[in-house]
Amino acid sequence: MMAALTRTTRKRALSLAKDTSATSVATIKTKTVTVTTATAATKTTKTTATVKSPTSSAAVPKPRKELHPPPYVHSTPWVSIKVPRSELDLTTTLKCGQSFRWQREHQELPSGEISAPTWSCVLDRRVWFIQETDDGFRFRTVRPSSLSPSSIPTSTTPKSSPAPAAVTWRATGKGEEEELEKVDRAFMRDYFQLDVPLTELYTKWSATDKNFKAKAPFFPGVRMLRQDPVENLFCFICSSNNNISRITQMAAKMCSEYGSPLTVPPAVIDPLDSTISTTSRTFYEFPTIAALAQDGVEETLRNLGFGYRAKYIATTARMIQEMEDGQAWLHGLRKLSYEDAHAGLLTLQGVGPKVADCVCLMSLDKHETIPVDTHVWQIAVRDYRFRFEGKTPKTISPAIYKAVGRHFVDLFGGYAGWAHSVLFAADLRTIEGRVKEDPDVVKVEVLEEDERVVLKVEVKEELLVVKQEVEEETVVAERIEDINLEDPLDNVLKGRRVSKRRKAV
Repeated sequence: MMAALTRTTRKRALSLAKDTSATSVATIKTKTVTVTTATAATKTTKTTATVKSPTSSAAVPKPRKELHPPPYVHSTPWVSIKVPRSELDLTTTLKCGQSFRWQREHQELPSGEISAPTWSCVLDRRVWFIQETDDGFRFRTVRPSSLSPSSIPTSTTPKSSPAPAAVTWRATGKGEEEELEKVDRAFMRDYFQLDVPLTELYTKWSATDKNFKAKAPFFPGVRMLRQDPVENLFCFICSSNNNISRITQMAAKMCSEYGSPLTVPPAVIDPLDSTISTTSRTFYEFPTIAALAQDGVEETLRNLGFGYRAKYIATTARMIQEMEDGQAWLHGLRKLSYEDAHAGLLTLQGVGPKVADCVCLMSLDKHETIPVDTHVWQIAVRDYRFRFEGKTPKTISPAIYKAVGRHFVDLFGGYAGWAHSVLFAADLRTIEGRVKEDPDVVKVEVLEEDERVVLKVEVKEELLVVKQEVEEETVVAERIEDINLEDPLDNVLKGRRVSKRRKAV
């Protein structure tokens, strides 16, 4: 694993990046925990740590060309893919922090019942609707029509020239449907990497590691997605000092501001089809590099609440855009070794070791990659008694970052990044589960509040509000800053015990 660039490696990375000038940065993540205590009859007292963001620019964003959805679209029928739950758990896979653009929703059916959850997202120029089934999942797509308006049947042509919001369905022939189904099936198999035998890997990892064996039955079918490197890169640049909920909001803002729209009009195809709405719905593609490289992007994103991340997004987009075949260079990192791909990513603004590792694992086919954040660090120390040079260090340094990654690669092998994602998904629920096991706990409620995940814990004669602020990365120049990493739950429970005597932390 690579945690910092030497001068020689930096020179090599810059060469890989087509000699694009850049100031490389290194990042590391820490998690702060805010504990709020109060008795039932007293006012809540808060103790919190805040991180200041750069002041938003007051510059007025430059106008950009307005994008309109294609006036004609067509859809495919539902297509089923049979895959056991042990090979794919759709909900966990789509919501465990890999991708931030899949939206889940339920709709009321004509019978008054609530539909099964439907996931939707725009990928590869089409809207995908996915539903989990008893034996796998099914999907259908909506995409721009390849036919010209003059060749579309009169019955589906609007009476007047379509305005940007006037989108019309067109029917597809059987031959076309079969061809589209073939293309869509291939895309789904590639996106979910269904050719990777996950059940066999779980069996292998369980035989190797008792900790994995204990957790695996509760988290089956957690797969790594094979995402587009452009989307993956810019979404994880947003992960700096952030959490999943807010990254999701930022990704949606980027798409609605700079992505091409695709409107799905209402249509009566199947009255029980929960993906068919009675009103038009507009979805957005992820922006192209060219769209994010245009003038005014930084100012616009700052005004949308991106803070300092706005500069990183705009600068990195321009860096790639100014390369010769920049987008091809980014996709071409899949063909390079982990070391070369990682080094190339580190030349980009806002990309440190952890973000680079996320991109390597989630979109560049580097299956052994371990993005080391606070969760992974705590897993290594708590569950694997990780030691560095015979000690249990309280801080992460570049050497320790590298050693933690090597530890899991040695344990799990070539798909170590996949095994790590299972442990990561399990660890996300650790704090909630351990608080629930406390005999004094009456009720636990999981909330979301701005940039924080909130566990509202009601105990006997006392109320605790535990605010867990996840700071994905603190950006520092040229080095990784040592950060004290204590188990936040220890502070939480310690705070509760102290509060019984002092009524405050």
